[in-house]
Amino acid sequence: MNAKHPRKLVRHLIWPSAVILLAMSLVPLCMLVFFSFADGNVSTLNGIAGYTIDNIVNAVTSATVGRLMLRSFWIAVLVTVICIVIAYPAAWAIAKVVPEKYRSTLIMISIVPAFTSQLLLIYSIMTLMQSNGLIMTPLLKLGILPAGTSILYTNQAVIIVLVYEYLPYMILSLYSCLEKIDVNVIAASHTLGANRFQTFVNVVLPQSFSGLMTGILIVLIPVAGSFVEPNIAGGPYSMMIGSLIDSQFTTAMNMGYGAALSLLFLLIMSLTLAVIKLVMKIADRRIGG
Repeated sequence: MNAKHPRKLVRHLIWPSAVILLAMSLVPLCMLVFFSFADGNVSTLNGIAGYTIDNIVNAVTSATVGRLMLRSFWIAVLVTVICIVIAYPAAWAIAKVVPEKYRSTLIMISIVPAFTSQLLLIYSIMTLMQSNGLIMTPLLKLGILPAGTSILYTNQAVIIVLVYEYLPYMILSLYSCLEKIDVNVIAASHTLGANRFQTFVNVVLPQSFSGLMTGILIVLIPVAGSFVEPNIAGGPYSMMIGSLIDSQFTTAMNMGYGAALSLLFLLIMSLTLAVIKLVMKIADRRIGG
């Protein structure tokens, strides 16, 4: 009885937190579904005029929505791939090449953007990408780009800003796994005749796969829903689906259509998440086997 009593008490103490977390998940989701059928904007004086299914139909059948969904997913995949390419050697260098006493310092330096204001990051990168900025000036003087060229307000500018923002998360995800790899295993692979690429594919990648998939989830999903970066650095021709959703709530004042777009995007991202988890499960089985 004495052993069961503390466990029962712990279960009772968990209930308040569990109820709060459940409410914070279910209540917004239910509100999103509810407002997806609303005709009008609840924030206006007239309120909701009625309920309609047109919001869902228009969101699913709109060619503009489909184009923005594809662009958002393409940019998210491209940003994720770029982050992986940059983060793997950076995380490996911090975990295995740099002396242990400097690793904490380098980790702190690499995650500084994560602790900086989002708007400050965006505007600082935009300053560098101006025609007379620190990045563009050398390219213009070397004749690589024509005079007066600037990549501001293009898809390239949006991608650069997003990579800079989310690269620290990919580095941390990979570092947490790469640090645990035994260097003797790497040495054994080279001793058995494997080159660096073969060692990476057969030794490093399988042992860091969980960190890689975690990094993909942390980067891919938020990037696909970005709207601040396209609005500020991309301009009108670099809109993503998040930009359209934001405009429905702040400019068009059409909460019903904005909620329908958000619900559609949530369903697509949930499907993407399910596919990634399935890939992780299959990969874990094969690696484990």
